[in-house]
Amino acid sequence: MKNNYERQILHIDMNAFFASCEQAMNSELRKAPLIVGGDPEKRAGIVLAASYDAKRCGVKTTMTLYEAAKLCPNAIFINPSSGLYDKMSKQVMEIFGQYTPAVEQVSIDEAFLDMTGTESLFGDILQVAEIIQQRILQELELPCSVGISSNKLLAKMASDYKKPMGITTIYPHEIQEKLWPLKVSDLYGVGKKSVIKLNQIGVKTIGDLAKIQYDILINYFGNSMAQMMIRHAQGIGDSKVESVRDDVKSVGNELTFPKDLTQLKDICRELLVLSDKVGYRLRKNNLKGKTISIKVKYFDFKVITRAKTIDVMTDSTDCIYQVVRELIIANQCNKPIRLLGVMVSNFDNEDIQQLSLFNQEPSTNKLDGMVDEIRKKHGYGAVKRATILGKKNDIDF
Repeated sequence: MKNNYERQILHIDMNAFFASCEQAMNSELRKAPLIVGGDPEKRAGIVLAASYDAKRCGVKTTMTLYEAAKLCPNAIFINPSSGLYDKMSKQVMEIFGQYTPAVEQVSIDEAFLDMTGTESLFGDILQVAEIIQQRILQELELPCSVGISSNKLLAKMASDYKKPMGITTIYPHEIQEKLWPLKVSDLYGVGKKSVIKLNQIGVKTIGDLAKIQYDILINYFGNSMAQMMIRHAQGIGDSKVESVRDDVKSVGNELTFPKDLTQLKDICRELLVLSDKVGYRLRKNNLKGKTISIKVKYFDFKVITRAKTIDVMTDSTDCIYQVVRELIIANQCNKPIRLLGVMVSNFDNEDIQQLSLFNQEPSTNKLDGMVDEIRKKHGYGAVKRATILGKKNDIDF
């Protein structure tokens, strides 16, 4: 999809996440509306999550289980599963990280992805939205909705536009058509109490809010709140996706291939692609690690992992690639490969100065830095290694 907007941002929101996780683990839970929360036997407590067929009965989050049972008497009630939602959330975020290093996780079930500059890798923004949505559905059996825009606010509004399994754009030129007809209560940042006041002064839709005189809003809400409301109603929001480092234990990427890899040169080329992505993410988050790992899934679904710990901290793409290439050559078994993964871990703060085969040369650091600067300005896909581009050329082992 061609457009002239500088940023291309996705907001991906998992649909009825807790309920969907339970149904993914147990298909029997798909046979009737599902409600998660409280004490199912006593029907005490509140609804933490409800499947979409339960929502169609009027069941809402935070409603008491007693009320939910009256609205949806044929529903299945279950306790929340400890640890399941965090586990599946991590798997979702791992998939996001395979398409861009710029992932801002907002909550357990939603994230922003800055896809600027990735068109040459994954296709246009609509294509990549569909690819990610289908991967999550096929691999994890979880539905999600995707919003697309040039800033985070509009991308989030777009992801709410159609649920479940929607893909919607709301670019600035689409605001009047798609955003303004919505109820003012649908606007991000406008709470229930504010909606009551806005309705009292004749503001029913987001379009009404966008057109109202600024002085009127100040009288009711004050300068700061009035500014926020007007900006949001006009589709003006922050476009920077902030990748958050939250006690990170490892940084990695995986690729599943549409056709199994059999040739060493092709395997090493894909390892270089993965090493490049991992190195970039490490440097972006100011991380260096000592343990470098590969993951290999063969055509028969057997999975192996191999790791090597080096004696210096590194964030160098070339260093990572040297190690993973050594690991793959040492563990060749001549079976077709369906998936490859590269990971760096063991983030130690010690300032180790010991000399090593893998000490980073200044030229390597300088090259990585130059490439990172270009990607920062123009997107991750703006720079590629010649070896990666030269699909038909052999890699110099």
